Amino acid sequence: MKKIIMKFDKISQVWAIGIVLINGLLMSEYFSILSSKIIAIQAAQLMTSSIYTYLLSFSFIMMLLSAFVIWLISSFLFHLFAILLGDESAFKNLLKCTGTLYLISAIGFLTTIFLIGNVKFSSIHTTEFLQSNRILSLNNWIINICSIIYYVFLIPIIMYLYKINWLKAVGAIVIPIGSIYLLGQFFAEYVL
Repeated sequence: MKKIIMKFDKISQVWAIGIVLINGLLMSEYFSILSSKIIAIQAAQLMTSSIYTYLLSFSFIMMLLSAFVIWLISSFLFHLFAILLGDESAFKNLLKCTGTLYLISAIGFLTTIFLIGNVKFSSIHTTEFLQSNRILSLNNWIINICSIIYYVFLIPIIMYLYKINWLKAVGAIVIPIGSIYLLGQFFAEYVL
């Protein structure tokens, strides 16, 4: 594993940015396909000048931008907590590694794009259909499993870069994710 992590250090920053771009494009394309199929079902209910049409036109770019923003913010949080729990390391090294690991997510989104082509959307009860369709459930599982694999592979990278044990590396990942989740739950429950 140490040899693989050392190869991540030799990868250029442009390569990592390119992988994040590919992941963002695939993620945007998946959700664009899904949204356009849902809107096509509900076309009788929606007018062409509705707000939904304008929102769909911006969703592709916004998802692409969100891929970069999430990559930078999550990498910074992992870096911050790894420094708090361990030794010093350059942020650019972690950025290269996390950007390269987005290849896992890109493969997952590519798979889901191929699978969503097999979904035949029903015009009756769209919400129930989205919840009960097996292919869409499989797509959700693929995306979630790819995220878990990403975090599992990130643990030894943080261990190597920051020279900390596995428990602190897990903490450097779980603490920011758990904090964001709990903060979101707090706002959803008490603020909104």
